[in-house]
Amino acid sequence: MSEKSIQLEPDLKVHFWWFLAGVLLIPLFGIGLYIIYKKKKELSETRYKVTNLTITVVDPEYTETVDLKNIRSIDIQQRWIDKKFGLGKLLIRTDSRTLTLSGMKNPEKLSEMILTAAETERMRLQKLKEKKTKEPESKPGTKDRMNYLTGLWQQGLISEEDFEKERKHFES
Repeated sequence: MSEKSIQLEPDLKVHFWWFLAGVLLIPLFGIGLYIIYKKKKELSETRYKVTNLTITVVDPEYTETVDLKNIRSIDIQQRWIDKKFGLGKLLIRTDSRTLTLSGMKNPEKLSEMILTAAETERMRLQKLKEKKTKEPESKPGTKDRMNYLTGLWQQGLISEEDFEKERKHFES
């Protein structure tokens, strides 16, 4: 199965208040320009890679990966301004940790798609597991008993007729 992936990035509108503060503080010794620069740089260095197997967050400070099969739930956090812009923060929860995707457009739809992909991956892995644990072709010990019977026949300890008669029991 080939790995398919999409790249996501946070929307600039997620830091609306920081940009507004930056614009208002420009006359004050250029502090506003610094704030705008830092927030723009922070957002441009943050990437999210979603594949059919994993979700990876690449941030300036860390990189974190979560397997889709381990995702248990996704919570959406939105402030009132985020709702106006159609943005939100996704909190992807596994049994052991939480992965955060900030500044996502249409968080409800994205959350639904990730949960669907996670369920599909779990079903795919379950089918693979079922294929591996198929019933054996013969009953346990049948091959050993057949080998023992063949050994007796080859050594001449049982006749050809007895061998054929017993062999038919193993085939049915």
